[in-house]
Amino acid sequence: WLTVTALTVLLHVVPAFTDLEWRAPDVARGAAFAVPLAALALAAAFAAQAGTAVALAALVLAAALLAYVASAFATLRAPALDRTSAAIARALAITLGALGATALLGALLGYAYARGDAALLALAPSHALLGSVAWLTVLVSGVSARTFRPMLGARSRWSLAHVAAGGGLAGGAVLAALSAPWSPALLRGGVALAGLGALVYLADAFDILRRAQAPHAAPRAFVGAALAWLALATAGALAASWGQPVGRAAVVLARAGWLGQMVNAHLHHLGVRVLATLVLGEDDETRPWDLLAAPLSWTAFGTAQLAVVATAAYALGGNAALGIGGGACGLLAVAAMASNARFALRRARRFAPR
Repeated sequence: WLTVTALTVLLHVVPAFTDLEWRAPDVARGAAFAVPLAALALAAAFAAQAGTAVALAALVLAAALLAYVASAFATLRAPALDRTSAAIARALAITLGALGATALLGALLGYAYARGDAALLALAPSHALLGSVAWLTVLVSGVSARTFRPMLGARSRWSLAHVAAGGGLAGGAVLAALSAPWSPALLRGGVALAGLGALVYLADAFDILRRAQAPHAAPRAFVGAALAWLALATAGALAASWGQPVGRAAVVLARAGWLGQMVNAHLHHLGVRVLATLVLGEDDETRPWDLLAAPLSWTAFGTAQLAVVATAAYALGGNAALGIGGGACGLLAVAAMASNARFALRRARRFAPR
């Protein structure tokens, strides 16, 4: 869900942020369509414990992701119009490179699962670190440097904060991923460096949130929750690197808490703006809060946070009821988000000129 959302959004973000037109756009769009299908096949193969099917699905998924990355690289290597666009293009290329490395490791792990190769399966933490931090966290934190202003009505007061945060997160994740299979000390150093990057990002983002002026409360609430979960996930990752049994909970807090709630925040603002322009045209200026149903927004917010709390508690060793409750709350949150998107689409169509 997180990666497919990111790939879809990047189809619009890359030209909007860099003024570069996609090279081989059909390849990128086709790959973005193939990724969820391959991911579903991979999940089904894991559920069936079918080793060969896992390896094949992982290979197809990796191929689709690498095709997207190749199309993006071909686009981002083109000369940019100005220094800012060039810097954004480089940052996106580095982040997508992390996605490519994650995909390659995923294909290798699929093969290892089918063969029962314990030595290769020891690369699983490296795969998780690259995917969760170097790919998704660096992407979301970097993109939010541009999206917080329209979402929150405030921008960063520290011009180099996103550079320091992104450098720490990416560098720390790569160091931790490279050292995870063989050096606990370097792993801890990499996680600590990524934690410093997260701390810089959190300080800047909380300052922006404190000064937020946009009247739409739901995205502010989702951003605030996401930042709180990132702080807890970072603390959990640091503790896990020192041997504390909190790694599973840290993954839940990072994926469902930090990343999930930040995506929900963007869907509540920028996602609704995309729907509005699709229906009402590129020049439409209808505000997202005029299209969404507030009760559905707050239902999604509340149930999503309950899902994170319950699932993280289950991951810490809680009973099965917590896992079932967390899953049920997560389904309710998704249902509320989908219903709200449908409501916004219907309302936008009512505003459309006859």
